[in-house]
Amino acid sequence: MRDEIEKMENPDRKCIATAGPDEAHAAAVPGSVYLCQVGDAISCGACCGLYNRADASRGTLEDLIAGRTKTFRRVPRDADAITDFQLRMERRDPGPRPYPDFYHCPFLGFIDPGRRRVGCLLHPMADGNSGIDYRGLSFYGGLACRDYFCPSYRNLPAPRKEIVKAVCTDWYLYGLVITEDRLLNAFFGEIEKRLNRPLSAVDVLPHADSRQAVREFLALKLDWPHRLAGARGPGNYFFNDGLYPRPPIDYSRLGVAPSALDPILHELSSGFSRPAALNQAEALIESLLGRILRPAGAY
Repeated sequence: MRDEIEKMENPDRKCIATAGPDEAHAAAVPGSVYLCQVGDAISCGACCGLYNRADASRGTLEDLIAGRTKTFRRVPRDADAITDFQLRMERRDPGPRPYPDFYHCPFLGFIDPGRRRVGCLLHPMADGNSGIDYRGLSFYGGLACRDYFCPSYRNLPAPRKEIVKAVCTDWYLYGLVITEDRLLNAFFGEIEKRLNRPLSAVDVLPHADSRQAVREFLALKLDWPHRLAGARGPGNYFFNDGLYPRPPIDYSRLGVAPSALDPILHELSSGFSRPAALNQAEALIESLLGRILRPAGAY
């Protein structure tokens, strides 16, 4: 797998290190909207396998990466010491992983004093690195870390990316949802179908309840009550190699026709034991859609 990922012609190789602020990286983005390090409290470490842990709860991840950050401050900046740090961190956190083929990088840390933004401890702008780029010592090497862009860059229209960036308030939820390109496209695509036109950021962002409705939809990643038992998560496997597909919803067992909201329900890893549960799920999604559509002029 490592050789495959390192092939630069593979657009969805499993890169490991989200950088700190990187003007060159930001300038080269496909789709024109930068998604990696976007604000004082908004950043994404999902491509580094941040959420690929047995316990990926907010508190556990916060403690984990805060501890790594503190420990790495004392690491001499030479190859042997950095490699020793990597091995020690990997031994402390052996798994099991929800996605065994997806590396979880031990060089993810907090890159601001307030512990509000995650990023790469090996980046040249990270604290203590004196402008030297140590990313070549990471699992997949510096080239992948510098050049990788997740599928959301290419697959999400710019207004959808801008809306998600604007409504998220912290790194934890942002990193979970910004890589969910299929879920976001299903949700915003349903809005556009009912609007009968493309969605614009101004359809949502000026309206407080619309912003809140989008935020509540994104938060379903954390507490979706209809999540299929045993489903992987809360992180997702967003690479385009066909591994770890989400199972389809078995409507025939329920004795009902497939839901009109199936693309959304499927990407939420839904499972239903009875039609009433499906109806509840549809009603919840419909209520969120309605709160966005009304100010946009659909109702």
